[in-house]
Amino acid sequence: MQDLKAGRVLADEIDLRKFSRDQSIYEITPLAVVFPSDLEGLQKVINFAKEEGFPLTPRGGGSGTAGGALGEGIIVALASDGFFGKIGAFSRSGESIFVHAGAGVFHGDFQRCLRERGLFLPADVSSAGISQIGGNIATKASGPHALRFGSIDRFTEHVEFFSARGELVNTADPTTIPERFRDGLQDMANRLLKNASAWNFLKGREGMKVASGYNLFPFIRKLPPGELLAQLLVGSNGTLGLVTAATLRVVPYDPGRETMLLFFDDLQEAGRAIVAIRDAGVAAVEIMNRKTVRILQKRTAAGEVLTHDAHVLFIEFSGPGGHDAVAEVRGILKAGGYRTLADPVIGTVEDEIEKLWEARRQILWLIRNPAPHLKALSVVNDVGVPLRHLADFIVEVEKVFENHGLETMIYGHGGSGNLHLRPLFDVTRSDLPEAIKRLTDDVYEVVFRFGGTVSAEHGTGRLRIAYLQREWGDALYGFMQELKALFDPQGLLNPGVMFGEQGFSRHLRKDFSAP
Repeated sequence: MQDLKAGRVLADEIDLRKFSRDQSIYEITPLAVVFPSDLEGLQKVINFAKEEGFPLTPRGGGSGTAGGALGEGIIVALASDGFFGKIGAFSRSGESIFVHAGAGVFHGDFQRCLRERGLFLPADVSSAGISQIGGNIATKASGPHALRFGSIDRFTEHVEFFSARGELVNTADPTTIPERFRDGLQDMANRLLKNASAWNFLKGREGMKVASGYNLFPFIRKLPPGELLAQLLVGSNGTLGLVTAATLRVVPYDPGRETMLLFFDDLQEAGRAIVAIRDAGVAAVEIMNRKTVRILQKRTAAGEVLTHDAHVLFIEFSGPGGHDAVAEVRGILKAGGYRTLADPVIGTVEDEIEKLWEARRQILWLIRNPAPHLKALSVVNDVGVPLRHLADFIVEVEKVFENHGLETMIYGHGGSGNLHLRPLFDVTRSDLPEAIKRLTDDVYEVVFRFGGTVSAEHGTGRLRIAYLQREWGDALYGFMQELKALFDPQGLLNPGVMFGEQGFSRHLRKDFSAP
């Protein structure tokens, strides 16, 4: 392996241990970790893996919560300080602005570069400090402003990637697209069009925030081959190809922002309010239950503003109509008789607004280990439901946690129907794997009852593959399997993170009882 000469290779036990985990509940020690020096080096890694039969797993910043960047074969890591970490040319087409970025570029660095030029990538993930552009594309990432802008697929213009055969494909250049991809995708599109139930199911979910399975929605938009191929790579978890770079559409940054904090005694009432106000010119609506708010009050500067022991809606307004939207939301709340604990808190100072967002971004890190032996495990952390069902879903899922005797932090992008559910497990309990599985089954049963998804923005990963067929149905699940077979017939690209028969608790981390 050291003789591969494709870049830096790690094979020492101590080094490999660093890549055996991400932010998920899983742990898998790889055979080796390779940092390819350039495109030629990455191609050598792929060809070597193909010839030797070693699985390949691409890894970004290690921020994944579903075990999608862990594998037993070769981990391919694209370094941020080398060839794959470069931000390239800016270009225009009409009023649209595009930026070329390597897959190894950290999201936070990318946003800072854009901000210096008065620009912004609206798919602004909360894990910007440790997630990379390649990982954002692989998981169909979005963030709090998905309510207004959507997920990263809406901003992905072109993708450059290596196929499982080692072919370098640029979706902007038709001559690089293998004929088997063109013919296979066209055949799938024709058959999907004739399958009325599958087609209607996709159409019915088109406006919903979904990141589970493969991104089949572009089929119903009848895109040309290059655009369709680029969209299929988004959310594919590295199972269809190894993304090396992308051309992303960005927008002008509007510094004119206002925020509103709403305080509720009842979480269901907060959910009802979201449904009422989401179309009133709001850019983002974040929800935080009382347990989450208490942690922020104790451990962040946001405690200066989050002064009530309550469930909170954090609403942002932006653009020239922001001030009018604030007044409209006030009117909606008054007319609807929504029960709040206190008057709304309005923020207009940029520094104070950013302080609130910084506290929101810290939730993931602050909640992980709130007390000895208690950990907020990532097991059902990324569910989504149609917004009209959000309030009822909150009621039902709270009953599930109550029945399991688990205190749970609930937060997330409420305006998109996307909730992060973080139950606190006593990780010293002897039946922990069984307890996790029972809870997951019960929570997803409620999700499916409301027509929801097991993943709204973090991809599928090992955590959710067992529930994919139930969510999508036999026909669309079959189309997804066909996609995998078309792109990776040998099954070398990131096996076990989109399909598989492995048990839920296989590869479960063994250190949960550690402080």
